[in-house]
Formats: sequence, C-alpha cells, structure tokens
Amino acid sequence: MDILEDGIIGINEKGEIFACNKQAEEITKASASLIIGKRCDEVFSYIPFVKCLLEKRRIPAKMLKINGVNVSMEVVPVLRQENCIGAFAKLQKFNEVEVRQNELRSQLMSKGHVAKYSFDDVIGESEVIQKTKKVLERMAASESPVLLIGETGTGKELFAHAVHRASRRKDGPFIAINVAAVPENLLESELFGYEEGAFTGAKKGGRPGLFEFSHRGTLFLDEVEGMSQALQVKLLRVLQEREIMRVGGNRVIKIDVRIVAATNESLEEKVEEGSFRRDLYYRLNTLPIVIPTLAERGEDIFLIIESMRQELGGNFVLTEPVKEFLRSYTWPGNIRELRNIVEYFIYTGEPEITIEELPPTVFRKHSVKLRPITTSQPTPARTIPRASEEFSPYWFVLGQLYQASENNTPIGRERILTEAKANHLPLSQQEVRKILSGMADEGLLHISRGRGGSRLLPAGRDLWETHNKKEAN
Repeated sequence: MDILEDGIIGINEKGEIFACNKQAEEITKASASLIIGKRCDEVFSYIPFVKCLLEKRRIPAKMLKINGVNVSMEVVPVLRQENCIGAFAKLQKFNEVEVRQNELRSQLMSKGHVAKYSFDDVIGESEVIQKTKKVLERMAASESPVLLIGETGTGKELFAHAVHRASRRKDGPFIAINVAAVPENLLESELFGYEEGAFTGAKKGGRPGLFEFSHRGTLFLDEVEGMSQALQVKLLRVLQEREIMRVGGNRVIKIDVRIVAATNESLEEKVEEGSFRRDLYYRLNTLPIVIPTLAERGEDIFLIIESMRQELGGNFVLTEPVKEFLRSYTWPGNIRELRNIVEYFIYTGEPEITIEELPPTVFRKHSVKLRPITTSQPTPARTIPRASEEFSPYWFVLGQLYQASENNTPIGRERILTEAKANHLPLSQQEVRKILSGMADEGLLHISRGRGGSRLLPAGRDLWETHNKKEAN
C-alpha cells in the first residue's frame, strides 16, 4: 500500500480501521498508529464507509475538500460471495490527478506532436512579413483564438507552429489537423474521441480525441471552412464552454485548449452563403491576420531561394533576367511553388540559371486558351483577352465584370477566381481583392455588401469597350 501514489484507508466488516498508508496520512493529517482499530465513522465522518458496507456497492468518486486541499475520493467494497467483509477508500489530490492525466495524454500521443518552427524560421526582411511577425508575436501572448487567412502555400501552418512556440503553452502539445482532408464521418471521432462500442470498429476501451490530447496546448485546424455544420456546432460549444463529450459517451470532459485556425477562402462569403455559422465565425475571428502572398514580399523571394538551395544542397546562381522574371511572376502557388522551382533548378544541372532553364509551367499564362463564363444568354464577342495575348489580371477581372454586366447579374470574388482557375490562370484572391478595390476607388464599379457582388458602372463599361476597340485595331 505504501508504494501506491494514492491514499488508501481500509476497514473491516465491523467498520474498524485496519490500514492507512503514508499517502492517506499526508492527505488526512491523521497518524496511522493512532487510528488503527478505531471506528471509521468516528475518525473519518466525511468518508461514506458505512453506506458502502450496507449497500455493498462502490461509491463513485466525488470531490471534497480535506484540510483545505481538493481531494478526489471513492469507496470500494470488498465482497466475499454476497457478504461485504470490508471496504477501501481511495484518496487523490486533485492537482496530482491532473498532472497524471497530462502525463498519460503525452504517452498516448504518438511522438512528434510538438511545434517545430518559431518566428526565427520565417525568412524575410520585407516590411509586410516583418509586420506580420510582430503582430502575431503579440497575438501569441493572448489565449484567444487566432485566425490565419491566406492563399495556399503562404506558410499558414509554419506561423501556427510559431504562435504556439511564442505562447505560454509552448511546453504543451501542438497538434495540427487538416479538416478538409479527413472524411466527415471520421472527423468527429478524430477530434472528440469515442467510447467503447460507439460504432462498428471502435477500439476496446475507446480512444481520446485530439481535443483531449491538446489539453494545455494548441490545436491547429487547417482549412477550417471544410467543417460540416454539425461539427461547427460542436466546435462552437468547445470554444464557449471549454468542454467536450466523446462520441457515444455521456460524460462531460473539461479541456483547456487554444485554437488556431486557418483558411484560404473568404469566411465572410461562406457566412453569407450559409455554409459557415456566423456565431462560430465571430468566435474564430477574434484575432484575424492575413498572411502576405509571396508576390507581395518583394526581394524576400531571393532570400528564400538561397535558404532552400542550401537546404537541398544545390549549386546554382540566377542571372539578372531570371531574377526580373521571378520578381514579376504572380506566384499562384506561393512558397510551395517556389520550392518546386528551386528543386527544378537543381536538377537542370546548370550552374547558371537563364530564362531557358525556367520550368515550362511558369509560361502557361502566355499560351492558355481562355474559357468564357457559361451562361444561357449570348456571350458578347471579345469579352476576354485573346489566348495569344499576355495575361493581365486587371483586364481579365474587368472582362469578367463586363460579361456579368451584359448578363445583368452581379459577380463576386469567388466567381472570378473560379473562372480564373477554370482557365488555368495565375490569379490570387489577394489580387482580385486589390483590383476590385482599386476599380471601386476609380469609380468603375460598385461593390455591394454580402451576396450583392460587384456591378460595373458606366465608366467601367466604357473603359472595357475602349480597350477592346484598341486591341481589335
């Protein structure tokens, strides 16, 4: 009994104390030598030994305060056939229970649930990236949810790691999950865990979910917009109540988890469409920040290329025409695309990279055949640039607005991006937002709130028609 970490007190069938280990002495402040042989209800009136003996059943654990310390206490009967011949009380200091649970969570987790990157791993000296780092460092000190908004490949997960490393939870677990990558029928049990027998194939004894594994740490939800409405409701409860319930369970489990979420889509538009809950959006949007695209980071491109070259063991230099090309390139895949290009440079085997050594995919914008917006109405002639022309984001967006105007329908950013993707054009959400905002400032279009989209004004129609006439000549 003395090697156990719990306090143990034993009584016989007469209710007389016959055992009390050192841990129980420490918790109750009672000396074993003085209480052995005495009746339990005289010494420990707060322990329901008599009830346990009479009812011959286990008294479930409950919380009580002993000598100013919160203690978890349960009483278990000792049965011989149908006779109760004694009972044991098990006492645990509540803070020790928590510590032990956290240790067990760490053991249950597979290795590697730690944040690997810090803000020092974010390469770049541009003003936009330095400002992003400073703002996120201040946000990291908070306990509120952080929402990382950015295009694919901008490094949202790297920043999530860095936020955790800079927070007060840095010694706790960091767990990342791509919500959109997990089938909906598995995502709930992955996040919330499940009890034994909850569904076919459930492991014996059940399994804790990622929320439990993330206790006292950070849970990173990537592509959070891919979460179903039902799971959005459960996530909202976690954020509000700090508690979960496993699938198939009836027990509420308190958790202490900080949420960092990321999206590469407009959650505002998802809310207006009705596919994302407004109340959850405002919970996650407590500390939002936009991660800059690679095209916005200027000379950072070459710092990142040099870092990747050293990491991959490459040996090449860029000629000035290539540098100029990379500066003007729109980088639809951002840093992920840049890494692919660096690897391509390495495998060319050329020590000096010229325009001829650039990957053929970066030139696709010069030879792509564009597809007009599908509509039941006749499409006006020449409403988008010819395939032979160099792609211009500005004129493409204006052309889409003109088509929508001809069809007397508004058009939003998502529709424009969908058309760009369908035509394999390197156009980013950030670019569309800037172009529309600039056109609105120039009096070319009107941007409506919510689902209203954008409508071209007469000045915008005139500009497009004038542009088309010049191109035709």
